[in-house]
Parts: sequence; structure tokens; C-alpha cells
Amino acid sequence: MEELDKRISEIVRSTVKEFMESLLKGEIQAFIEQNNRQRNGYYERDIGTRYGKIDDLRVPRDRDNEFQTALFDRYQRNVGIDGLVVSMYSKGISTRKMAEILEELFHNKYSKSTISRITDITVPEIQKWLTRPLEKRYIAIFMDAMFFSLRRDTVQKECVIFAMGIRESGNYEILGFYMNPVENHIAYRNVLMGLHERGVEEPLLFIADGLPGIEEEIKQLYPRADFQLWTVHASRNFESHVRVQERNDIDSGLKSVFLSRSREEALDQFNMLKDKWSLKYPKPVYNMEKNLSILLKYYEYPGSIRRSKHSTNLIERMNKEIRRRIKIIDSLPTEESAMKIIYLRVAEINERWSLRTLR
Repeated sequence: MEELDKRISEIVRSTVKEFMESLLKGEIQAFIEQNNRQRNGYYERDIGTRYGKIDDLRVPRDRDNEFQTALFDRYQRNVGIDGLVVSMYSKGISTRKMAEILEELFHNKYSKSTISRITDITVPEIQKWLTRPLEKRYIAIFMDAMFFSLRRDTVQKECVIFAMGIRESGNYEILGFYMNPVENHIAYRNVLMGLHERGVEEPLLFIADGLPGIEEEIKQLYPRADFQLWTVHASRNFESHVRVQERNDIDSGLKSVFLSRSREEALDQFNMLKDKWSLKYPKPVYNMEKNLSILLKYYEYPGSIRRSKHSTNLIERMNKEIRRRIKIIDSLPTEESAMKIIYLRVAEINERWSLRTLR
């Protein structure tokens, strides 16, 4: 046990060292750019952290020897900033606010540009994650878009499309996220092509909104895959076209349709809903009936995986968590800053989901 503890401590110290050296690289780069200086290699030093002493930490320097990291003073022996900057960024704290917090903590000014440069250490990691190989076969792939405010000269709403998969093992996984100024079938085509290029060959089912052209895009690349509409989105759309006082009654009827034990029972429940509401609300009833075969596609699959296929709970919770992070910042200054926040949150969620399987 003593040997195991020692080995774990070594691994943690190695990780902290790598992280601190990444922060130092971000700092020196910002310093060089802001002060028109030139780099002059590194020197090595030891420093204590809460995880133990780190040997041979590579600290960058400039030719005039003026660069001083805000992580620690020149002769300081211990430091406690491990993970602070990236952790704050992942929680949606703006670079301006982080600069204020770090100045308060360390009495040494971190500018907005320095914070931005430090968080740039995630950029190569994002690209590596977005292009990582995927499995050949997935039980289902969910696709959904979230909108946020982004500055491109002016501030406008733009979308990020998430793709979430269920592996054959039953584990959930966020496969990727894709930035696009608008949500249309071409944006989803790019998502599908990205998944295909990364190794996805045999998805059984795609779940997405009824955006014009999206089913055709799926069939073009995956002709054998089934397509299903989000049932929760269809229910909300139906309910948005009825009077407020009748929504609870209609919502109960829709749940009876989509939570039925069989397709036959679901059709019976829909016919009851239709008989009750078609005279009062003919258009939403007609639209749902027109799409009913695509909405009930999940009944062609085993009962053990039906609930996950018609429910949006997981992906909607994910959207809610990411939106909460972004909401703290009025509008994101660049697409890259949006990607950094989204990636850091997605990485956390994926780690949690790696332990979750179909029930």
C-alpha cells in the first residue's frame, strides 16, 4: 500500500508539473507580445505544491531577464495555484473577472490577455479531442443544437450542435460539438461527415429535430440507419399551439403516447388524444399524426433501450449545464473562447458519463 501511495503521488506531481509548465508558457507568450521582448530559453527550479515537491520545473525567461511569473515569486518555495485558472474558465468566469480574482489572491496583476493566453493551453487539446477516432458502431446518435451570443463585429445568436452516442456497451459519450452561425441541414451534414471521417460506420439510429433536409442528409451518408424525431421537442411544439389552461391535460395525453409499453398501445393512446383534441386544435394534431411513424421509431428496438432513445433528459441536462456556464458572460468575444468553455465542460460531463450505462 505504501508503494502504491508513492506511485500515485508521483503521477499527480507529474500532472501538476505539466500543467504548471503550460501556464508558464502562456504567461511568457503574453509577456513577449505585450512588451516586444525576445525569449531566452528556460531555467529549472524546484517548487513545493500541495502534492509534494516538483523537481526541475522549466521556467521560461526573456533576454532582458524581466519576465516574472505570477504563479510564484522568484525565491518562493511553495505554490498553491494548481488548476485554478483553467478551473475558473471552465465555470464560465470571464477573463476580466479572473484577472481581478488572481490579483486579489496573488497581489500580482494578471491581465485579460494573459488569462486568455493561459487558457489557450486547451486549444491543441480541443482539436485533438474533436478529431479523435470513434467507434464503428453506435446504438444511437443524438444530435441537438444550443444557441448562445457571440461577437463577430456585432453580437448575434449562433449555434453549437452536439452529437451524443450510445455505444454497444451501453455507455454514453459526447462524440463532438460543432460551431455554426446558423442551424440548417448543411450544418448537420458537416456534423455527419465529421463523424464518418472519425470512424462511425454503422449507427443504428439517429435522433434529431425535424429540420428540413436533415433526414435526407442522414440517409445520404448512412442509408441503413433509422431516423427518429425528438419526442420531447414534438410534444413541446404541440403544446405551444394550445391554450395555457389546457396544456397540462394535453401533456398528460402525450406522455401516455410516448411512454406506452408497445407501438400498438402508443397508437391507441394517440387515437384517444386525436379524438379529444382534433376539433379544437386540428393543426398540431395533424402535424403530429403526419410524423407519428418517425416519432415512434424507438418501438422497433428492445425495451431496455427504448427510454433512452425517446427521452432528451441527458442531452438537455448537458445543454443546461453549458448554457449556465456561458450565461455568466454577456457574450463571448470569439468562437475560440466559446469552444474553450464548451470543451472544458464537455470533458467533465464525458468523464461522468463514462460510468453511466443503459438501464
